[in-house]
Amino acid sequence: MEGKEPEKTLPDYPPADLALRMYTDTELQAAVREVFSNKNMLAGMRSFLPADLYDQLLAAKDQVKNSTDFQHQMMLPFLQFVERISINGLITASGLDRLDPAQRYLFICNHRDIGQDSAFLNKALAENGFTTTQIAIGDNLMTHRLAELIFRINKSFAVLRSGSPRQMYQHSLAMSAYIHRLITRREDSVWIAQREGRAKDGNDCTQVGVMKMLSLCGQQGVVPHFRDLNVVPVAISYEYDPTGLVKTQDFLRKQLNPDYKKHPKEDLEHILLGIRGQKGHVHLQFSAPLTTELDAVAAVDGPKKQLEALALLIDQHIHRGYRLHPVNYIAHDLLTGTDNYQPHYSSADLAREQLFFDQQLNQLPANQYPAGRQYLLGMYANPVRNSHHKMRHQ
Repeated sequence: MEGKEPEKTLPDYPPADLALRMYTDTELQAAVREVFSNKNMLAGMRSFLPADLYDQLLAAKDQVKNSTDFQHQMMLPFLQFVERISINGLITASGLDRLDPAQRYLFICNHRDIGQDSAFLNKALAENGFTTTQIAIGDNLMTHRLAELIFRINKSFAVLRSGSPRQMYQHSLAMSAYIHRLITRREDSVWIAQREGRAKDGNDCTQVGVMKMLSLCGQQGVVPHFRDLNVVPVAISYEYDPTGLVKTQDFLRKQLNPDYKKHPKEDLEHILLGIRGQKGHVHLQFSAPLTTELDAVAAVDGPKKQLEALALLIDQHIHRGYRLHPVNYIAHDLLTGTDNYQPHYSSADLAREQLFFDQQLNQLPANQYPAGRQYLLGMYANPVRNSHHKMRHQ
């Protein structure tokens, strides 16, 4: 028998917890000054950015009065630079015509890159006349002061990843109420990943636990609560994952040592690698808000099964919206030793992608090559399996 949940006493609004509430304009301006007084930060920017963009951002920092200023005057030019150096063409987006800029939404997205999934979504929103979202990120990414400041300035709030059961529950309840109120009061939209942590193996599946957290403050039942949230599933597709090799190496380390845990510094390294590395084509597919489809969820018996049905519904939208490339089909055929998807790629595609995989896998020790090959190819093949076979793996 399940233990009885603590009684729900909804938190005050706006939340007193700094981990949830946004910076005031005064706090944000102070945070911007602190970021740009950091010599390491400035040195890193100077080494990475072209001189004209570096000068532009340095000048813009003094004009930032609020988060909107920061995102439009600083983040947008930076992301447009990242787009130029690491993406083949422009980031593309479809489905925004089914959304209303006056409404607020809960964007539930597959999660591949620590920082760029939400950043690219906000870029697409800003460039198409929508307000940007607040971003739910794990507090493990805020252990470094500079990272915390940058995330917080950029409208991020922390998801508690550790603590006592009571602390975790109270924080989750507060976050559920915070998200619900932001959207129902039309204050802000919210971006949240469909799962805790990235889908490092490319298998995008919604965790029922995330759905349960979102529903915690709901007084009227699962389906009415999620109707209020204007849920929009979003699939972000990267042709190439710049962190594919390091994700494979992490997997192999955990095979050798199940207790292996990344150092917080590694998250920062992965963020930088994700920014600089070649991504090929990047596409965002926005689904229509879940409305009538929730009727089928309502027909399921009991809240637990309804949350499971909702997670499966979100999966279906993300898997269907994921944009597949020759590298995905080739990975699937190489992994299975077949040519089932040969109509989706040419012989030139095959030669190019085999070289792409070999260049990464040849960096692994010989004894780790077979397991590394299985994992890296699986990372690119799983979206094909999900899209074509509607398979769900937990």
